[in-house]
Amino acid sequence: MFRIKDGIMQIRKQRAAFWLAGALAAAAFFPAQALAAPVSGEGSIQVEEEVLSLGLGETGSVEVDYELAGGFADLAVLTSDPAIAVAALADGGDGTAKMTVAAVAPGTTVAAVYRISNAAVVDYITIRSGLAEDGEVYTQMAGTSLVTVYDDRMVYYNSTLAGRNGASVAIAGMEIERESGLDCLRVTGTLLSGDSKTPGMNTFYADFYDAAGELIRRQALYTRDPLSGSRMELEWYIPEGCARIVLE
Repeated sequence: MFRIKDGIMQIRKQRAAFWLAGALAAAAFFPAQALAAPVSGEGSIQVEEEVLSLGLGETGSVEVDYELAGGFADLAVLTSDPAIAVAALADGGDGTAKMTVAAVAPGTTVAAVYRISNAAVVDYITIRSGLAEDGEVYTQMAGTSLVTVYDDRMVYYNSTLAGRNGASVAIAGMEIERESGLDCLRVTGTLLSGDSKTPGMNTFYADFYDAAGELIRRQALYTRDPLSGSRMELEWYIPEGCARIVLE
């Protein structure tokens, strides 16, 4: 069980490393600021927490321990989505630093604290910005879509889901079941139109993203006739590390 979880965490860190590498590559096109000169030795960086949860407009701080030949001048921080949260570092002395994070918009993102002269020396923290308090859920508009906000993830959807085979379902309720060990997203609704190509078989999709914005999985759900009358019940199992779900 722990090996599986460790493997998933490693995949998440690899994905976060990809956006870090991409962001650093993009930065090469802009005028360079004062960066530390390359120094020998790999060094180490450790962020003292794995997750930081903040309300909108709030700031929080996390301790960072580091051992780098170039010292604090060779340390930097970058968030995968600065529209959700921004972060800055301050030198604490004696191989420590303080990372201060400000929550800008609802969502989940990843902050990477890395060595400027060797970005392979890095550690990550997940930042949850403006999500619901434990045990609370709320729904609001996000552009032309609805978004239901939980304490650890967000679900984006239209009030009516359109199936691949011509079916449409008006959403009446949504919840995340957490009792079986695997989180399950359960959506209830009313069938508005039947399947025009394959009677009794409808297909709906959910896209699952991690905190770095990378697609984890696109999962198809095949359903047959309504449970009773026109009542539909749709269920998707949520992969670990998922921070955002988009229902099609």
